[in-house]
Amino acid sequence: MPYTVDSLKKYETFLESLQLFPELFRIKDVEMDLKGELNPSAILDALFFKQENRLSFNDFFEYYFDRHKEEIRKRFSFPDYDSFSKGLRARLYRTQFGFLTEYHAFFLSSILFGADNVVRSTELDLAGVDFQIKLNQQSYNIHIFVDTPRAWSYRTYKSKYKQVDKLPGIHVNLPYSLQSGRFNSLQFLKNKFGVYTESYLRYFETAALTDQIKNNNISGTTATGFIYST
Repeated sequence: MPYTVDSLKKYETFLESLQLFPELFRIKDVEMDLKGELNPSAILDALFFKQENRLSFNDFFEYYFDRHKEEIRKRFSFPDYDSFSKGLRARLYRTQFGFLTEYHAFFLSSILFGADNVVRSTELDLAGVDFQIKLNQQSYNIHIFVDTPRAWSYRTYKSKYKQVDKLPGIHVNLPYSLQSGRFNSLQFLKNKFGVYTESYLRYFETAALTDQIKNNNISGTTATGFIYST
C-alpha cells in the first residue's frame, strides 16, 4: 500500500463512515485470552494491513464469529449463548477500535517520517510493540494506548511482567488523550472517531531529536507535554 496523503484521506473517510457503539466499551463479560487462530488482532492485521479489506464493526464480528464459532465452543464453556455473543461482540469492538486508532498513527507516521523509516510487523506485535519509527539511526518502539490512569497502570504492568520492552531500541509511551486542549488530544472526525494529529507526532519527533526521550522514560503527560522519569 502506498502511504500518501491521498491514501490517508481515504482511510480517514472509511473511519468517518463507521457506525460507532460507545456502549460496548462498558461490556466486559468476555475477557479470556483469545490466542492462536482466535487472536482478533492477527485477523485484523491480515484483513486491513495485508488484504486491504476494511470491514465495519458489525461486519468484522460476523466475519470472525462465522469462521471461529466451532473453535470458540470447543475452548470455552458459557451457559448463555446470547450473553456470550454480546460479550464477544463488545470484546471484538474494543479490539478493532484500538487497532484502527493504532493503524492511523502508523499510517500518519509513515507519511511524516517516510515509509522506509516506519515499520509494522507480526514480529513487532508479538514483542508487544505497535510499530517502530527510525530517526537519526535510532529505533523508537512505539506503544499506543489511551492517556488514562487505568491504561498507564496496565502499560506499567505489561512492562514489568510481560516483557514487552525487551526488543532492542528505545521504548516510547505515546498515549492519546480523549480530552480536548491537550498536546496529545485526538482529532475527532464527524462521527466522533478520534485520530492522531501531525502536531503530536512532530512533538514526539522534536523530543526524540533533542535527546529528551530515553528508553521507557515517558511516565505521564501534562496538558502541554511529556513527563519524564529520572
